[in-house]
Amino acid sequence: MLIVDVAWRELDDSTYESGLQVWREGVETLDFLPVPPGKHLNWSFRGPKHCIGSVDASGKYVKCPENSTILRQGMRCGPCAAIDFYDPCIRCDGRNCLATEARKTQCDMSDYALYIVVFSDLTLKVGVSSMKRVRLRWIEQGADFGGIIKTITGGRKARRLEDRIGKRTDVTKMVRSERKIRSLQDSLGIETAQKIVDDFIVGVTSIELGTKVKLEDLSKYYSFPSLDVKPIPWRQRSDPIDQRPLVGDVVGMKGSLLLTSIGSSFIVTDLKQVIGYSLDGDADITMVTQSGLMDFF
Repeated sequence: MLIVDVAWRELDDSTYESGLQVWREGVETLDFLPVPPGKHLNWSFRGPKHCIGSVDASGKYVKCPENSTILRQGMRCGPCAAIDFYDPCIRCDGRNCLATEARKTQCDMSDYALYIVVFSDLTLKVGVSSMKRVRLRWIEQGADFGGIIKTITGGRKARRLEDRIGKRTDVTKMVRSERKIRSLQDSLGIETAQKIVDDFIVGVTSIELGTKVKLEDLSKYYSFPSLDVKPIPWRQRSDPIDQRPLVGDVVGMKGSLLLTSIGSSFIVTDLKQVIGYSLDGDADITMVTQSGLMDFF
């Protein structure tokens, strides 16, 4: 099966389930592969990367008709990127819109949230999401706290405001996975996070944002424990992914970070790194452990 994305989805009881979106062989509809706590993984990934397909105007994923190989950075081949309904929006700053007229109209008529999230290492990040999926967006990022700064009709207006705020030195528009991994052992209370955000909002004096952002504690949505030991990264950036195994019991997920264990050792994997690779979910892999030391690393 081909890995298309890391996914969280809301359940009927208002909790969230984590997993992967995948293309299965011979199936034309996207499938969800749950990755719940306690699941034993015996995975191996096969390269090279392949195009994950495109998204049409209805929000439905469509398989790449050529199953094109990706020999560069990115997840889509040129033809699929060209027809993807939302692809131009990924890099939008609200100024030069490259989307289709249908997408522009949809964007201008929709309600968006300009939000702020806080990570446990005190990092502040601003972003924009449609109102209907703003909490899901926070969870996808693995944020610890999130709150809405302002609701805005029109995505381009929201993006322009995000861009202006994002130029401040005390906030960012992107948090890399390495930074998230380093902060997994950090802890932060909501009172401290709220004060940081309150001080930030007061400091943005040139933009009319309102005076209060109420943060939500997102920890209840993750199946992620407090860590007494530092987890081992599954791989370094320079390590190949092709034929690399991922074996162990799922401890939990936070955003795209998957925590697994073998014995007393914890391994953390950013599943965003394996998008576009094929997954063998029942690989024949033998692991040897000794006092938490994994011989295959």
